[in-house]
Amino acid sequence: MVETSSSSSSSSYSQLCTRLAALRSTLATKLPSRVFLPTLTKSFVFPQDQLGVLMSIMKEHISQMQMEQLSFHQSELTTFFLTALDFRAKHCPDDLQKASEVEGSVIECLLTMVMKLSEFTFRPLFFKLCDWSKADSAERQLTFFRLCDVMASRLKRLFVLFATQLVKPLAAILRQTSSSGIFFFDLKKNCLLLQLGLNCLQKIFLYDTKCFLNQERADALLSPLVEQLENQLGGEQVYQQRVTQHLLPCLGQFSVALADDSLWKTLNYEVLLKTRHGDSKVRFSSLLMLMELAFRLKENYVVLLPETIPFLAELMEGECMCFEASNRTQVQVKGILNSKLQSTFSKIK
Repeated sequence: MVETSSSSSSSSYSQLCTRLAALRSTLATKLPSRVFLPTLTKSFVFPQDQLGVLMSIMKEHISQMQMEQLSFHQSELTTFFLTALDFRAKHCPDDLQKASEVEGSVIECLLTMVMKLSEFTFRPLFFKLCDWSKADSAERQLTFFRLCDVMASRLKRLFVLFATQLVKPLAAILRQTSSSGIFFFDLKKNCLLLQLGLNCLQKIFLYDTKCFLNQERADALLSPLVEQLENQLGGEQVYQQRVTQHLLPCLGQFSVALADDSLWKTLNYEVLLKTRHGDSKVRFSSLLMLMELAFRLKENYVVLLPETIPFLAELMEGECMCFEASNRTQVQVKGILNSKLQSTFSKIK
């Protein structure tokens, strides 16, 4: 009898959820935008637990809007999203997990609109987002660069056209979140912002078609990026994870996007200098970075060998336990270069 009651309650709950989902879908798809949008935007004062539902309804409505409707209501929608994106800064600055969950639903909803925009109609939205990120709370930086990371991933080459606006703020983040600087008083927030910045840059470099990284922008980013090899913000474990999962992919893609011998030489030499750092962890990270450069540049790395080999030889002669794997490293480098390079390496064994 108890089992029957429990089964009945479960069935009723399931039916209720199904009906509520159907009702939300009906509201999102049947109401005209002129009625739906003013009503929903007023509902943004709902408690935190309701914001995910609110965003799912808005997302479904935007997905079925015609381009004419979207253009007509774009200003109203932009105002709504600028308010919604402020959730972290205004309502949840100290709970990173909760902020991430709610913020994620807002970003996904916003991206539904963004993916329907042309370059011409996306431009004013992006510049408003840039202005919004610079005003008021520093918490907005976390939200903005998380949004930029997602937009770069979805928009690809289109986003690169607007990425020039991000060079200075991203360079500032790289400098200010170094182990000797500070952006937030909260260590976790500094680590998160740095990670978001590196991820965003990696995607910009990935989708760059030789129109973004000119000499000026390369100069602005090169040294701050390389300096991250010695930035142990967050402790050893966080540092190692950041280097392998975020910094190496970012700097590796940066080297590909440079597509210039002189800039490759500058980048390679700055990394080589880090192999002489006093901290063994930094030296090892620098060695991993050299491997990444060789892997990314392939035969183009041959021209960098004359200055690289002495540094590698110096590392292999060191006593640090981190470099017990140096022979394996040498083998990996050999495998991605041509026969002439292999011959050169064999002479220094």
